[in-house]
Amino acid sequence: MATGVRSRAAILAALMVTAGCAAPGASLESAPDVLVWSVAAPLRAPVWSYRTHALVALTEDHRLAEVTAGDHPGDAKTRFSAPMAVGRNLQISRKDDGVVFVPQPERGKVAEVDLQTLRQVGDFDAGPAPAYLSEDAGMRVLLALSSDGTSVTPVDQYGFRKLPTAPVAGDPADTIDGANRGREIEYHAYAPSGIRHYQGTSSPAEQRGALRMNVAVSAGDGTAVTRSYVAGHDDGTLYAVDSRRGGTGLTVLASTRLPSAIRELGTDDTRIYAATDHEVAVLETASVIGFPARTIPVIRVIGYRAGLPPAARSAPLSGMAVGPHRVYLTLAGVPDVVSVAKPRL
Repeated sequence: MATGVRSRAAILAALMVTAGCAAPGASLESAPDVLVWSVAAPLRAPVWSYRTHALVALTEDHRLAEVTAGDHPGDAKTRFSAPMAVGRNLQISRKDDGVVFVPQPERGKVAEVDLQTLRQVGDFDAGPAPAYLSEDAGMRVLLALSSDGTSVTPVDQYGFRKLPTAPVAGDPADTIDGANRGREIEYHAYAPSGIRHYQGTSSPAEQRGALRMNVAVSAGDGTAVTRSYVAGHDDGTLYAVDSRRGGTGLTVLASTRLPSAIRELGTDDTRIYAATDHEVAVLETASVIGFPARTIPVIRVIGYRAGLPPAARSAPLSGMAVGPHRVYLTLAGVPDVVSVAKPRL
């Protein structure tokens, strides 16, 4: 145990030296660096709503929760939807950011929930047992991964027209991630055995590339639509994966080792946020210039566990959401939300 602690401390020190040499990350976008909200229920799979300026997440008793900042630091206001069937995550619509989509695998539907009222306003078919959602933002197409991970069903958000269901090649996928722009259906499917990239003018989209590697968590790049950031199970190495020249095949562009295993990943237009059990590491996406040194640059590493309430100090992470100025972490079984300030670029 002592050796592991020393090893993590040594890596953290090296990262901090690397980050400290550069101007980006020297100051934070908001204060304090770490803030804890006490909320009314344990949360999971959070997303950030830019429409309501709030955190939206699932509860353990199958409700949606909206969490907003209170009048004083550390205070939070929480409100809930009525109980409903829920899947593994939520997806806020890019076409109408006042609506959040909720997968309902037991019903074979996806529910539409109004973010202002937290009331269900409709539902639609999304293929077999839709359990996990993403979106091809360029095409305004919702993507629904089946509960068994063997198929993806696109749904055109203009009229909620279900397109033909596409099989997932090889092992079942755990998650999917749609492209942020473009004029074709495009997404990545992630499994413990690797990554598959699909792209095409219609569904089923053609598989354009595959790469065998251990994948536990992943996040897409907001600018480079073919790029992914991934980490394996109980692995502290972050990898940047992209399409090969010509658009066929996948390759590892760069990697960086963090202090301990990466549990959650998120991105915005310029940064990658990798949460371990103790820190949030902020790294550069370098979406335009790439990684000539084959290393993903670290901007800053912020510890978040030390000041947490006792019950929260050892609780596993249950999700991450990236807001405009802070990154939000939810904790399994604990009614707290931890927010970490973003460093300035």
